[in-house]
Amino acid sequence: MKIAYLVRARPDLADLIPKDIEYVIMEAGPRGVWRDEDLAKLHDVDAFVISMEPVNEQILAAAPNLKIVQRLGVGYETLDLAACARRGIPACNVEGVNKEAVAEHGMTLILALAKNLLPANEATQAADWIKGRMLTKRSFELAGKTLGIIGLGNTGWNLAKRAAAFDMKILYNDVRNIDPELARQVGAEPAEKDELLARSDIVSVNTDLNDTSRGMMDAEAFAKMQPHALFVCCARGGIVDEAALREALDEGRIAGAGIDVFEIEPIDPANPLIGAPNCVLTAHVAGVTDETMRRIWDWAHDNIRGVVERGEKARWVRNGV
Repeated sequence: MKIAYLVRARPDLADLIPKDIEYVIMEAGPRGVWRDEDLAKLHDVDAFVISMEPVNEQILAAAPNLKIVQRLGVGYETLDLAACARRGIPACNVEGVNKEAVAEHGMTLILALAKNLLPANEATQAADWIKGRMLTKRSFELAGKTLGIIGLGNTGWNLAKRAAAFDMKILYNDVRNIDPELARQVGAEPAEKDELLARSDIVSVNTDLNDTSRGMMDAEAFAKMQPHALFVCCARGGIVDEAALREALDEGRIAGAGIDVFEIEPIDPANPLIGAPNCVLTAHVAGVTDETMRRIWDWAHDNIRGVVERGEKARWVRNGV
């Protein structure tokens, strides 16, 4: 079996690839265009393993033996699902693989903002005891507050489970039909999106990036939130209008934000959220822990082996093949 790893260079990659696999490692050139010399290496490849590199007509045409495209992670916006389907190639992610880690990270951002953790640390590190203690005037308890979750899927449900342990009230909105029993287990009540934005003390987006969610959190959405409310997103860049969020923070129309994902990644030094007041930023690491990374690679390789070596149907197929 031969696999093409379409991933950015990383020092530990050789340690993550099983010893019995023949492989090539590639990354796309400028504007997502693949180099001819790299495409020539794909004539006998059985599988693609991708991070965020593009899988498009150009690279699919160069791999006539391809049997499966496997994404390392949950999102799959760089995959041309239709192009894979036309060739009868299943395009897969690893659904739910990092749901616990993302939910924990979302809860961490909520707590950091509610308790003013970063400015409190900065003041105390500077031995400014008075300033550090004065920040408590802006802190609040989570008990009794309302968390609005947009997208009650794997990560949204796990965030709700954690929030319920803090005695929070939970609203949710989802374009899909959510199993009422799953919602009941975490005490989550359905709400229209505008109602959720207006009633929530904290809003968390946990949906995929798709035609429905792209640009969903814009100036109009932030205007519906309460001035004391917090906003958290560990989902996907492209869901949030970053300039509109910065404006809402600058003008005090919302109280704070915690953001893990960005429209352009790695983050552009000109990103409007850099330096924003009461805004905690992390580098798309919500789902990245030692446990999740090992699980992602194990699940991905097992799915590929199932298709290529054992003749099984692929799991977590996103294009209907």
